[in-house]
Amino acid sequence: MLDTLHYEDFLPHIGTKFKAPITDQLTVEFELTSVENKPPSPKQEQFILNFRLPKSYPVRHVQFMFTLQHEQLGSGEMFLVPTEQNADSVTYEAVFNRPIEA
Repeated sequence: MLDTLHYEDFLPHIGTKFKAPITDQLTVEFELTSVENKPPSPKQEQFILNFRLPKSYPVRHVQFMFTLQHEQLGSGEMFLVPTEQNADSVTYEAVFNRPIEA
């Protein structure tokens, strides 16, 4: 379901958590930090979701297809790519570029 939502659907949820089970014993929480709307082309919608994950989680910070769960938006798979890190956290990005439905 998450992968079918649009820019406007994510915008009110900046600052909320998306849970991602990594193993049976470990679930991490990504915080949605920003939603960037890119100018659409006549046939494509384009936007970027940015998430923050604390570096304290014992996970390798690599690009991966995560199953994300949000209490209001539902769940779905999203390909997240680490784009930046600092002493406390890693920023991940999900890029959406898909046809505009007629």
